[in-house]
Order: sequence, then structure tokens, then C-alpha cells
Amino acid sequence: MKVEDIKNVLIAGSGTMGQQIGFQCALHNCNVVLYDINEEMLKKAMERLKRIASRLTREGRITAEQANAAMGRIRTTVDMADAARDADIVSESVPEDPKLKGRVFGQLNALCPERTIFTTNTSTLLPSMFAQETGRPGKFLAYHFHDIRMTNVVDVMPHPGTSPEYIT
Repeated sequence: MKVEDIKNVLIAGSGTMGQQIGFQCALHNCNVVLYDINEEMLKKAMERLKRIASRLTREGRITAEQANAAMGRIRTTVDMADAARDADIVSESVPEDPKLKGRVFGQLNALCPERTIFTTNTSTLLPSMFAQETGRPGKFLAYHFHDIRMTNVVDVMPHPGTSPEYIT
């Protein structure tokens, strides 16, 4: 899959980084599904996303039209099967526990299309610590996003089993 083929992004985890990654993807014309296990968490995430959009607009980094369009491309769900259905890529941002991450990816592996690429936003764990649990270690790597309020940087970190086509 080429980067231009990625249209549908699943963000697993609606915390601070999940929100920011989701907004960044939506800002770049991707359809984003923000998945979490709790409706209240998703409601808070959408409120925070509105504040992020407002801040970036106020700072002149994006226009109001871009902010509104990005917000319009984000939807939320607590239904993992619904979230996974059309995902081209998954960006996981659940708590920093390799067992939890492996379990979430194992569930997603059963639900996502075969084409789906799996990424983790971990900042403290090595992707190799739970690559096998993803069920598709060749299509798995870390995309560590930095705080979008300050920078537009993502670190790409494969593990030894990541297929080269997903690194570039």
C-alpha cells in the first residue's frame, strides 16, 4: 500500500496523543475513526479536538475552513468492529503496557482488513516487544508522533520483522 492509498485511519485510544494524531490525519484529508472503550472519554476527546482546532486557527497555522473540514472527517465509536471495518492504517495510542497493546492489536487483527497497516505511538516501548501479538508483524511498526501544538514530526521505528515497504 502506498501512502496516497491511505484514506481511512483508525485511532485506537482517544487520549491526548490519539486526539492529536487523529486531527493531524483528518487535516490531511483522511477519514478518521476515533475508537475508545468509553463514550464519555470519546465525548471529552471531541471537546478537546475542537479546542485544538481553535488554537491552531487562532495561531494562523490553519484556516477556519481547514479546521471545520478536519473536524467533519472525524467520527467516534466504542464498537471496535465498526472502527476496524474500513481501516487502511491503525494508529494505537493505548496506555504504555506491552500486554495491553498486544491484546488490542490481536483483537484488531481479527477485525481489520488484510491490507491494514498497524502502527503504535509508543514512546517508551520497543515495537518488537509486542510485534508478534499483532498477528501481522510484517505490517507493524512504531510511528511516534510528537505534540502537534509544537511541531509536525513523527519518528518511524520499525522492528526487525517489519517489511521494508512499510518503512519508506
